[in-house]
Amino acid sequence: MHPGAIGVFAFDNSSAHAAFAADALNAKTMNVNPGGKQPIMRDTIFNGQAQQMVFPDDYPDASLRGKAKGMRVVLQERQLWREGMVGFCNNSPTNSCCMRHVLEQQADFANQKCLLQEVIEAHGHKIIFYPKFHCELNYIEMY
Repeated sequence: MHPGAIGVFAFDNSSAHAAFAADALNAKTMNVNPGGKQPIMRDTIFNGQAQQMVFPDDYPDASLRGKAKGMRVVLQERQLWREGMVGFCNNSPTNSCCMRHVLEQQADFANQKCLLQEVIEAHGHKIIFYPKFHCELNYIEMY
């Protein structure tokens, strides 16, 4: 490439292209409670305030220090917790019926970019994705 040039990368909507980084904000990988096998997620901004997604090293409960916060704690810190919420339900994702759906609707979770997009944009380039299920719009199909 030429120095200072901006590349435009185009991809189809393969599920592999939608993979998230290991520390991405992804409610589907979170537990209801702290710790466990959930990944350590990156810190985020919610309503203009920084929110850590792990318990700090000086947290009063030493057993939680450095562990991932679960959905309940994240929702409580955001003042979105409602008594009786379940971790996940089978209703439409647009409902605010469970912890996962409420988190998925928050701007920082909803706007989480896939790993491919993060890497390309971090290097100053552009990325576009072809519409789903429209192979005739994919230029390679003409060859």
